[in-house]
Amino acid sequence: MPRQRSPNRDQAFEIFKKHNGNIENRRIAEMLDISEKTVGGWKCKDKWSEQLNGVLQTDKRSTPKHKGGQPGNKNATGPPGNKHAEKFGFFSKYLPPETKEIFDAVQDADPIDLLWHQIQIQYAAIVRAQRIMYVEDQEDSTKVTSMESAGAEAYMVQMAWDKQASFLQAQSRAMKTLQGLFKQYDELLKSDLATEEQKARIGRLRAEIAKVEAENKERAGGEQPGDDGFLEALNGSAAEDWADED
Repeated sequence: MPRQRSPNRDQAFEIFKKHNGNIENRRIAEMLDISEKTVGGWKCKDKWSEQLNGVLQTDKRSTPKHKGGQPGNKNATGPPGNKHAEKFGFFSKYLPPETKEIFDAVQDADPIDLLWHQIQIQYAAIVRAQRIMYVEDQEDSTKVTSMESAGAEAYMVQMAWDKQASFLQAQSRAMKTLQGLFKQYDELLKSDLATEEQKARIGRLRAEIAKVEAENKERAGGEQPGDDGFLEALNGSAAEDWADED
């Protein structure tokens, strides 16, 4: 027996249509108390955007079907087909099912939100590294077995200063990557389509990053190699961008 169609599916489309398509999947999911992933799947399968624009195709024909060209007749070659559908079909054919499901969910996602998710993932990795690479004090060394043979073992010892230097270098590279994502995000915020929430949340994250930077500098004795004035440049860039928005 086929599974009954969820009433939320039609309600979700009505909300999408009411907002003329200018609403995020997450917002619809919150309104109906369902997952954002479910909304994304419905949006793709039911072709909400096509329905909203009035271009959804049906099986009915408004004109009689004409006989096509004969096989092998190159003179009967028609114009190029729908490249978007062709590319989508390519992905559908070769992507693993799990990847394809994610691909479907983000098809119509807001580019600003997609970039924001990248920023969140990068920042989460930076914060997680604080715990993994933590150096307690000068006596905090790590001994790792590097080689084993019959009756003998070789060890590699990482001293505290070596671990701290590696940590600071890794954090510096990660922060520079995050800085690049910030610049891309700031550029997208100059679009008229950017919402107030999309503008406000970057400020909150900058405050969190300032806290992380301060902790790093304190642990490094007030100086962090490879920082290159990251916070100063970041805050200066933010001031200019908000001035442009005004």
